[in-house]
Amino acid sequence: MVTRSSGSTPDGSRLAPATVERVAAGLGMVAAPSRPGYDLVIVGAGPAGLAAAVSAASGGLRTVMVEAVAPGGQAGTTSVIENLLGFPAGISGSELAARAVVQARRFGAGIAAGRGVGRRAGLCRRAV
Repeated sequence: MVTRSSGSTPDGSRLAPATVERVAAGLGMVAAPSRPGYDLVIVGAGPAGLAAAVSAASGGLRTVMVEAVAPGGQAGTTSVIENLLGFPAGISGSELAARAVVQARRFGAGIAAGRGVGRRAGLCRRAV
């Protein structure tokens, strides 16, 4: 079993203070937006955000999700989701999130995890 002190990355470098953004960057979870602009920026990559990204990207919109921590949201930490249509035996939240991320990426949606949201993000030309 490998143990690490809080606030360190796999290469052993320390992150002080260890913010969500620094830890995500240290683990390689943060990626710069791959396009100069998007048609749609979705704030949050929980189940609703992931579903919106699949729908929008499959419809041809240049789509990116901005998530402060990791795709899946609170549902991603749920051991079994039993009331989801199409999964009569249930599915774990992490498995659902992983499947949704694969599907969203397949249609070209981007995911910017470990990123805050604000006017300076510069991901979209117009906010509504």
